[in-house]
Amino acid sequence: MTRIRNKRLFNEVGFSLLEFTIALIIVAALVSVLIPKLNNLQDDVHKVNVQLTASSLQAAVNSTHSLWQSQGSSNQAVLLKGFGYGNILMGSEGWPVDAIDLNHQDLKEVTTRFVLNSSTCKRLWNGLLKDTIPKVKVSTEREGKSTERKKGEVDDIDFTYLADFKQGVCTFRYLLVNNGSRIEYDLVTGRVITLFL
Repeated sequence: MTRIRNKRLFNEVGFSLLEFTIALIIVAALVSVLIPKLNNLQDDVHKVNVQLTASSLQAAVNSTHSLWQSQGSSNQAVLLKGFGYGNILMGSEGWPVDAIDLNHQDLKEVTTRFVLNSSTCKRLWNGLLKDTIPKVKVSTEREGKSTERKKGEVDDIDFTYLADFKQGVCTFRYLLVNNGSRIEYDLVTGRVITLFL
């Protein structure tokens, strides 16, 4: 009997055209399955980012409320001095309603000119959260870029959140993805909620 040898048509090193085509089809199938999963993973990362920021804001709000209670300041507005990057103005219910520069020491002076608006929300954000806070802007600034320039700041800073004020609630809309994610802070109840649409 004769032996049949298992040889390729061409005795070359490497892949045949058929083997290369099959490998290419397998890689293409894997890529088509993995890309949507990576997009979902990216959405999840943005969600977690918003949730962690909301948790930090809630912790700061609770901390100021506890300090307000420990000072025996029930049912009156108080200026908590030296909290975060400035003084925090506490409402009569004991929740933060504004963040004031350190050079304002008189509560009467602050409360007589007190106006709630989007700038109030931005000051609260920067006053309660510190160090590694995401950048926030008010809704009157251009989308994505700041219109005001302060000494020492770099031009065209990218923002992460857009602050807006409506009916006693500060809303911080997440700008990095267009999925309607936002953090809401109620100035009367101190409640911080995260919404995903």
